[in-house]
Amino acid sequence: MQIYSIEFTKIPDLPKTVCCIGFFDGLHKGHQLLLKTTLEEARKKHLPSGAILFDPDPWTLFHPDEEMDHLTPIEKREAMFQEAGIDILYIMHFTKEFAALTYEDFHELLFDMHVQALVCGTDFHYASHNSGSIHTLKAQERIEIIAIEPLMEDQIEKISSSKIEKEIEAGRIEEANASLGYMYSIDGTIRHGFQRGSKILNIPTANLEPDSLFTLPAIGVYAGYMKLKNSYYPAMINIGFNPTFGNTHKSIEAHVLDFDQDLYGKKVSFLFVQKIRPEHKFDSIEALKTQLKQDIETTRQILAKKSIQDWSSVINLL
Repeated sequence: MQIYSIEFTKIPDLPKTVCCIGFFDGLHKGHQLLLKTTLEEARKKHLPSGAILFDPDPWTLFHPDEEMDHLTPIEKREAMFQEAGIDILYIMHFTKEFAALTYEDFHELLFDMHVQALVCGTDFHYASHNSGSIHTLKAQERIEIIAIEPLMEDQIEKISSSKIEKEIEAGRIEEANASLGYMYSIDGTIRHGFQRGSKILNIPTANLEPDSLFTLPAIGVYAGYMKLKNSYYPAMINIGFNPTFGNTHKSIEAHVLDFDQDLYGKKVSFLFVQKIRPEHKFDSIEALKTQLKQDIETTRQILAKKSIQDWSSVINLL
C-alpha cells in the first residue's frame, strides 16, 4: 500500500483512483461497507483503490488544549487499511485553511487528485461549516459519486465511532465489538511495573504502555487476548488503580494464561472480549488472590465459547 501525506495547496501527480473518504476512526462495520464497495468498484473500473482520511483530528485543531483519544490512532488505521487491501492511502493534512475551503474548492481538490469515483456515506459532510453534502457532491459532474446508506445499529440509531467509544468507556465491550466487527484492542509496549503479580500474588502480569491515546475501557477486569507478533494468547486483563495496593496511576495489565516468555520491551496488543467484573479494593492479599484465581477461571470459560477466528480478531471484507 502506498501512503501519500498531502497538503491541499500542493497536490502531487497522483494516479486515477476509486476512493472512499472519511475520518474512519475505528474502521467499524459502517466504514467497512464503504471499503468493500470501494474495492469492488475499483476492480470493476480496473483502477487502484484508495482511501482519503484526515489528520490531525479536526476536533484537536479547534480545541488544542484538550487531549483526544481514539479507537484507532492514525498509525493503527494505516495498518488496518493495508490489511483490508486498499492500494493507496491519502492522509490529508487538516488545517484551519483546509477547513475553510468552499465545497466547490473541495471538488477541485478531488479532481486534482484524479479521483474518478468517490464512495461515501449519504450523511457525509465536508468543506467550510459543513456546507458540502451528498447533494452538492452529486451536483458536480466530473466525479462519479457512489452514496452508501449508513449501517444501522437498530431501527433508530446508526453505527458510529462516537457510540462505540461510549460503549467501550462504559465497559460494554460485547456491544462495541459487535459494531466494530472485530475485537477492540490497544497496542503498546510491555514495561516494568511494580512486579506485585509475580512477587506477591504469584500471578504475574504484563504492564502495557499504550503507543498512543487509545479510548480506554471502563475500569475493571476483562477476558481477552494478548497478541504477540501473529499469535494470540488468552489473557485476563485489568484496567484500573489496583486499589488494594493504593495506586494513584491507572494501569493496563494482563495475566497471560499458561505463558512464561519474557515480554519486557515487546510490542503487543491487548484485545478485549468481555468485562468480568468492576475493580474492587480487597481487605487482604489472600482475598485478592482468591478473586484473581476465580477471574482466571472465568476468563477460560468465556474464551472457550468460541475460537479466536469466531471472536474475529481482524476486519474481514471478503
